[in-house]
Amino acid sequence: MRAGRRRKAAPRDKSLARYRAKRDFEATPEPRGAQGRSGGRRYLIQKHAARRLHYDFRLEMDGVLKSWAVTRGPSLDPADKRLAVHVEDHPLAYGDFEGTIPKPQYGGGTVMLWDEGSWEPLGDPDAMMRAGRLKFRLEGERLKGEWNLVRMRRRSPRDKHDNWLLIKGRDGEAKPGDGGALLEEADRSVRSGRSMEEIARGSSVWHSNRGDAGADGRDAAKAARPKPSPAKTVKAAGKRGRLPDFVEPQLATRVGAPPAGEGWVHEIKLDGYRIQARLDGGKVSLLTRRGLDWCKRFPAIAKAVGALPAKTALLDGEIVAFEADGLSNFGQLQAILSGDEQGELAFVLFDLLYLDGQDLRALPLLERKARLLGLLGATERGVLRFSQHFDRDGGEIYRHACELALEGVVSKRAQDPYRSGRGTGWLKSKCRERQEFVIGGFTRPAKGRPGVGALLLGYGDGGRLRYAGRVGTGFGRAQSLALRRRLEPIRQDEPPFAAIPAAARRGVTYVEPSLVCETEFATWTRDGLVRQASFLGLREDKPASEITREKVMRRASRSPGPAEPEKPTVAASRKRKATAAGKAESGAKGEQDFHGVRLTHPGRLLYEEPAISKLDLAQYYVDVADRIMPHVKHRPLAIVRCPDGASGTCFFQKHLSAGMPDAIKPFSVKSKEGARESYVSIEDERGLIALVQFGVLEIHPWGASADDVDKADRIIFDLDPDPKVEWPDVIAAAKEVRDRLQELKLESFVKTTGGKGLHVVAPLRPAVAWEPVKRLTQAIAFSMAADKPALYLAKSSKAARGGKIFIDYLRNDRGSTAVAPYSTRARAGAPISAPLDWRELNARLRSDRYRLGNIRDRLAALPRDPWEGFFDIRQSLGAKTLSALKTSR
Repeated sequence: MRAGRRRKAAPRDKSLARYRAKRDFEATPEPRGAQGRSGGRRYLIQKHAARRLHYDFRLEMDGVLKSWAVTRGPSLDPADKRLAVHVEDHPLAYGDFEGTIPKPQYGGGTVMLWDEGSWEPLGDPDAMMRAGRLKFRLEGERLKGEWNLVRMRRRSPRDKHDNWLLIKGRDGEAKPGDGGALLEEADRSVRSGRSMEEIARGSSVWHSNRGDAGADGRDAAKAARPKPSPAKTVKAAGKRGRLPDFVEPQLATRVGAPPAGEGWVHEIKLDGYRIQARLDGGKVSLLTRRGLDWCKRFPAIAKAVGALPAKTALLDGEIVAFEADGLSNFGQLQAILSGDEQGELAFVLFDLLYLDGQDLRALPLLERKARLLGLLGATERGVLRFSQHFDRDGGEIYRHACELALEGVVSKRAQDPYRSGRGTGWLKSKCRERQEFVIGGFTRPAKGRPGVGALLLGYGDGGRLRYAGRVGTGFGRAQSLALRRRLEPIRQDEPPFAAIPAAARRGVTYVEPSLVCETEFATWTRDGLVRQASFLGLREDKPASEITREKVMRRASRSPGPAEPEKPTVAASRKRKATAAGKAESGAKGEQDFHGVRLTHPGRLLYEEPAISKLDLAQYYVDVADRIMPHVKHRPLAIVRCPDGASGTCFFQKHLSAGMPDAIKPFSVKSKEGARESYVSIEDERGLIALVQFGVLEIHPWGASADDVDKADRIIFDLDPDPKVEWPDVIAAAKEVRDRLQELKLESFVKTTGGKGLHVVAPLRPAVAWEPVKRLTQAIAFSMAADKPALYLAKSSKAARGGKIFIDYLRNDRGSTAVAPYSTRARAGAPISAPLDWRELNARLRSDRYRLGNIRDRLAALPRDPWEGFFDIRQSLGAKTLSALKTSR
């Protein structure tokens, strides 16, 4: 068996035989390495001052780094073809090597990591290599866009060299006439920030702080023990220099999950406008990524920047609008800027590039952030806010962010300098699919309404605009009209897309592809179209020419150090653990397959007093499923999510979001403006458990079935008492509502809310539209308030609420919700919204009397269901009542 394994392993390492034969690993710090797994797409360039200076261009293929020595380095000019000599394959670990190879060893000299990122073959890479024409796209920190490697014919059979040409593709990243300008400007390492001279003076090798075990088991750290990151040696002071007019921002590369290991810090990904604030002697500029000054759009923020205790400064951050639940919301930001909504904006700052004569970009990130926090001082909780970071496990931060419905996490190398452009020093892990698209056309709404029905989306691909589908939800009536006004002046006859399906052309008005919008969507289809897209807003800070399909880099390595096998996403990791374990733990950690739904961390406490775990809550819903399901099944739902339990942050959610378990179903509802929106819904007991898994502590259904959301199938009065109101008065109010409904020949039921008051609910045959139902409930509420103004209130006025009961009739409208019977509430003690028999109302009862700890005992002791017959009653508003409501309009 051993011999068999050796014979099988030999071919995998065969491609590295030439590499190893040329090196003495007792004398050189280069990694011996082993052939890795296939499937990676890493790209890098190492600047190498050997016998003559050259640039080693490397692409990860088949578990090794395919390598070319580019004698004059790459050029951004497509007409400038650079000779690239094909050399021996290198191990993957070589991609993190930076240091000095001792002479007279092979390749003796200084090596700098000049560029790194990912690459994407534009075709079958193996077939292109055999044909001698490799076409690919780079996403590096310095090189981007399309490139070509073309093999040259050998002049004679005696020619030993396998010569290729490295040629820049003709796209938006090309710079005709650039020559070697890029090589002159970019003269420092993308990893350590050091020059060739500084690397030569430093330790013999600069890669990771941990050993790199080679195929023979030896530790490369024995050859050259690494010193602390050179960035730390310059943390005391920045470089003297002039305040830049503008610095190209550093951008993050998308990955499937945050990087593991030490050396990273993680920040919450924000949802706003990226802004660079420039302060020069009291004059403030708020610069977008395109260099536009938006001071007039954000005067309060400009004033706050101007008040900072500095003469000159350059700050990097994002302007956002925070909702009441603390989440940033790009749609709300746009609504505030357009004047449609009122609200405060905040400038969340995460980097400091320049301060009072010192250019800080070469300093480590943590040093720059420390100086930023010192500059903000006591103001860092006002309009200007400091972006907090976490140095804990990135996967844990990412999981919490997704459970809170945040956009995601940005991971940054803690000791890296600031590097303009997109690279691997900053990595972003998104919880949901979202990106910018170019608008290439629109359709008109149905029934001749004004505005737009849907927008046609596209993105740049090799100099062409590729069609990516439509988005027809997410904008209200006002926004729809505003979009139409922006699109009409840029109409054109021809489609801007390279190709568009015939079915997508009907009823389309094409426009000049100059406007950019941001969307959120479920996933990409196999045909390259977005699925279940929702419009978030226009992106006036990003030019259409820069919009491409966002790629997810396959690997996020530790820093600083060699690349590692790709870390699985959170969901994939948990799935493998569950499969391997077979049987889950029931403690705070682990997983459990509970009635067909995967519960993660089933022992995690959702309520502290009494201690109620996720598993306890799931078991409760299984026990009462036959009672609660008729009230929540096949209905649009609003949910209250509390990822950290009832004592943590909780927030309402109506729409389906990425990451929800499969048992939570999307339900498409047409909005009042005609756009379709995807709501949360469930169909069975598994759906209830899935809601628990997703941190849901309250379930609020619509008062209509999914079969016809425009017809009410119940009337709900929410009696909300002021704390000064005595409980018997609340009971009296419920009975008065019941009596007034009886006068209309409507039978009603009562339940506790689990909070302070009572709900009176009358089932209806779904035959009446919402408008008359709302007018009826409004008439009853106003009549009660007129009869007893000292006790009842029909208008939601906090100032007038003292000592009164607010009779909330507003639950009776399309899209309005109320907590479901038998749903828990996100309050201490886990109270339940419990159905009652009218005869149970008494002075000893309170709205939060029934809780998860005693509700099952109550149900077991009841001789019958308090709401027995609720779904059998086929009552509706009489013709006389409907006529009277119509007359009263």
